[in-house]
Amino acid sequence: MKSAFLLCVTFTLLCACADRHGNVSATSGPNGVYYWKTVWSPSSADYAFLRRHHIRRIYLRMFDVVVDTESIRKDRLVPNATVRIANHAIDRWQDSLSHISIVPVVYITLEALKEAEGHEGRLAANMVTRVSHMCSYNELPRVTELQLDCDWTTRTERSFFALCDSVRIQIERQHLLWSLSSTIRLHQLSHQVPPVDRGVLMVYNTGDFRNPDTANSILDEAGIRPYLKYLGRYPLSLDVAYPTYSWQLLFRKRQFVGLLRDIDLSDTTRFCSGKQHTYTAIDDVPYRTTTIRKGDVIRNERCQHPDVIRIKGWIDRQLSGKPHSNILYHLDMQNLTQYMTYEIEELLSAPQSK
Repeated sequence: MKSAFLLCVTFTLLCACADRHGNVSATSGPNGVYYWKTVWSPSSADYAFLRRHHIRRIYLRMFDVVVDTESIRKDRLVPNATVRIANHAIDRWQDSLSHISIVPVVYITLEALKEAEGHEGRLAANMVTRVSHMCSYNELPRVTELQLDCDWTTRTERSFFALCDSVRIQIERQHLLWSLSSTIRLHQLSHQVPPVDRGVLMVYNTGDFRNPDTANSILDEAGIRPYLKYLGRYPLSLDVAYPTYSWQLLFRKRQFVGLLRDIDLSDTTRFCSGKQHTYTAIDDVPYRTTTIRKGDVIRNERCQHPDVIRIKGWIDRQLSGKPHSNILYHLDMQNLTQYMTYEIEELLSAPQSK
């Protein structure tokens, strides 16, 4: 690790917000953004956004852990979609991001977690070693935390918790000055608390995106309300992540087909608009290496700022007295430019004191 990491020890200890027994600290981290692309190559607009909104933490997805179904090896767990950090980005770390902490994030698929059952220690060792090498090689600045992202369930809870314990052991064995955090999905609020220092509550993807009748799966209020009652007494310090992205979902005969990007749905020669931001293909439409067929339906989902702010108000009230920071998902200027500066500031703002 770089010597700069040593300067962050005190900060790391102050920001460790809960131990495995659920003892909660009042310290909250700085506001941040997730970065969920496979290439880290920030543009001038990205840097300007980070400066303008005083972003102090970037949650950088390093790789996914998936199951290699074609492997004949005993250990079929492999990294996938590893982020590539462009050379010019490395050169600009210290100039433009010297004040920003990088939080490496590893996404673990549910299939991978099931595959790892009984071998969590081996997976933990591989993950921590790989992340450590990536951080060192790319000279990532101010790394004081590792985050695990996994949609664990009641069935896989024990395995995920064992993985967290094993990651803690590996962090200590490798003499890394990292705390450990994990994402917390809304349904996980009703479960036991994972053995991590802090959590990030994911307030997005709250609806069923595969359901053709869902109005907006990114931010479905009906999927949020039932879990708010758990927030006030949840014994783990939480930060909160809110959505700023959009996507287009393709359905064929009411079956989900996949995600689309940058389809011009305003082209009335190809699409006719319907209810709940849906568009039906009038004829076959070429799309990259495939074809959108006549009769296919595209649901265009985007979070309206007033809706996000209303939900943020609910969560702020539930977390009253528990300091927390806010995180945007994610750093993508194509979507972020759809928001006014004051709207981004509202999303990142701390709760108003009474």
